[in-house]
Amino acid sequence: MTQIVLVSHSEKIAQGTKELLEQMAPGVSVIAIGGHDGGIGTSFDTIFATIESLEDDAVCFFDIGSSEMNLDMALEMYAGSQRVEKVTAPIVEGSFIAAVSISTGNDMDAVIQAVKTEF
Repeated sequence: MTQIVLVSHSEKIAQGTKELLEQMAPGVSVIAIGGHDGGIGTSFDTIFATIESLEDDAVCFFDIGSSEMNLDMALEMYAGSQRVEKVTAPIVEGSFIAAVSISTGNDMDAVIQAVKTEF
């Protein structure tokens, strides 16, 4: 089943979005990456390590600035066997649509299309 990766400058935004998705779409795997060294920011190393450890395909959402830049670099360097795609949409709303789509059994292409249709 496709997983969701959330990359935010804020640990609270990432964790809060994860909690929302887990309540609204039980059974969908959501990985939250937020903050850096206890504050606001993002870490390429953390994002890359998370991407490298994925055991299934994943759609990735980001919030602002360096979260997208670090995610892009991590995806460029990723050499694993899973399909991992960045989706450009508001982190909460886009990942919500993705989670609901995943929970209804859609494949990754249909999940991405569902988000793109809305944004």
